[in-house]
Amino acid sequence: MASSHSFSISDREGFERRLNLSGSVNSNSKVFVSACELGVFGGQVKPFQGAASIEVHNVVPHDDGIVIVRGYIGWETDINVRLSVFVA
Repeated sequence: MASSHSFSISDREGFERRLNLSGSVNSNSKVFVSACELGVFGGQVKPFQGAASIEVHNVVPHDDGIVIVRGYIGWETDINVRLSVFVA
């Protein structure tokens, strides 16, 4: 059964995150991740396209429900990023 999840991170340059999706993921799952910058507009946190480039390099699901995501944020200071995860 397909599911979707969102994770907010704050980072810069190379990053690696261990996302807990236990109950939704095993090593045979098809997991897709996209990333976008987050900002506050009108008092609400919303995605936007800023000046930083954001890349997702590797997405590795494990039998214990952990998904490791490695990527790169093209900015010299920490920025807020949303990782959107779709599990098929």
